[in-house]
Order: sequence, then structure tokens, then C-alpha cells
Amino acid sequence: MLPSIPHRSHAMRAIRLPASKNRLLAAFPSGVLRSLEHRLQRVVPAMGETIDDPRERLRYAVFPEDCVISAICLTHEGKTIEVANIGREGMTGLAAIAGVDQIPHRYVVQIPGAALRIGARELAEVAGYDTTLAGVLLRYNASFASQVMQNVACSGLHSLEQRCCRWLLATHDRIESDQFPLTHEVLAMLLGTRRSSVSDVLKNLRDHHLIEYHRGLITIVDRSALEQRSCECYEVVARMHAGKFRK
Repeated sequence: MLPSIPHRSHAMRAIRLPASKNRLLAAFPSGVLRSLEHRLQRVVPAMGETIDDPRERLRYAVFPEDCVISAICLTHEGKTIEVANIGREGMTGLAAIAGVDQIPHRYVVQIPGAALRIGARELAEVAGYDTTLAGVLLRYNASFASQVMQNVACSGLHSLEQRCCRWLLATHDRIESDQFPLTHEVLAMLLGTRRSSVSDVLKNLRDHHLIEYHRGLITIVDRSALEQRSCECYEVVARMHAGKFRK
């Protein structure tokens, strides 16, 4: 049995739909965007909200704008580790394009903010007859799979400090602020390690004036120094996210 699933938040609400910050959506063919515009809904998922869960069928494709979503692997023993994270460069629900309606990982909002969502089946139907859109999504899928593989290598080969720095940098890239909510406990869960180990690393980074933290908020103070302490995995994944999904 998987660990118990927390109740979904009721903070997800629809708001008016102007232009999107999501770069993957921006790569969609203009005609497709026009056809989808009335079906896209802007929502504001809360921190800790479950977007997709292994026990449920995929309902939506979600395109983050300001939020960051973690794909989390859960074991039967209750252990967790983040295998990938998604910001404004990507989407959740991609498996629906291939006709898959359930996934093995839980997708949870780590940094709250706005996103756009559409019914997963609706998007799959459009991708089924628009080859240009299908190509965009396939190229994104290749980028996402590469991120997962790079994260696997990083978890096995690099130090906890390097992995912490990589996570902080990747999150900083996806938001428009030097400060974001993050507790030691959550970061330990995402990195698959003990809270005390993460606390030791973050204290060391704070003592060297790379970050500050207070009451569940992390502030990036010296980004260039964080980059120097991170492993090469940060740059590898950042280059993938900077790639263009359209030919």
C-alpha cells in the first residue's frame, strides 16, 4: 500500500485568462492556441496541493506559470524522493497524449502560484490530429525524460550539498523572486534524506552568506556562489529547459 494521501486543497480556483508565461504553451502553433484558449483555465494551486496521484486517473494537463510542481516517487515503506520538477518550461499530464490515464508518481505543488490547465483528454485529442503540436510535445517529453535521468545520476553520484544547491538554483530560475517558501523537512523529503542532514547543509550555506532562511522562507543571497557549489547537473538540466520545443 502507498502512504496515505493528504486531502486536496480547495484553494485551486479559476481566474481570468490573459497571455500565459508558460514557455511550452508559447511554443504551441498559433492556430492550436486559438482553438484551446476558451478551454484553458487559469488556476492557483496551493502549496502542498496534489495535482496528480497514482490512485487517480489523469484529469488535467497543467502548465505552471509561477508555481513549481514536483514529481515524487513514493515507496511502500513511505519513503519519498523527487525525480523531477516542473516550472514554466513544461507541463504535467503529458502521459495522456500517449493514451496513458494513470501515472506511478505523485505530482505535488512545492512553490505556490498560477498555472493553466486543460482537460487531459481534450489536449490529447488535439495532439492526435495536429502533427506540429504532437512534435512540440514529443520534444518536451524528451527534455523531461532527460531531466529525470540526470536527477537519477545526481542522486547517486553527488554530495547532498551539491544537490541542495542544484534544487535551490532550479527553483530560483522558475520564479520572479529571490525568496520562496521551503522548509527543511520538505527539502529533505524531496532529496530523499534526513531532515538533520539538510539542516546542516543549509546552515553551512547560510554561514557562508549564500542563503538566508527564516520561518519557512528561503532567500537566495549569492546566486553565483551557489552555482559554484552545485554540480554540473544544474547546468545540464538548465540547458535542456532553455531549448526550443518548436523546430
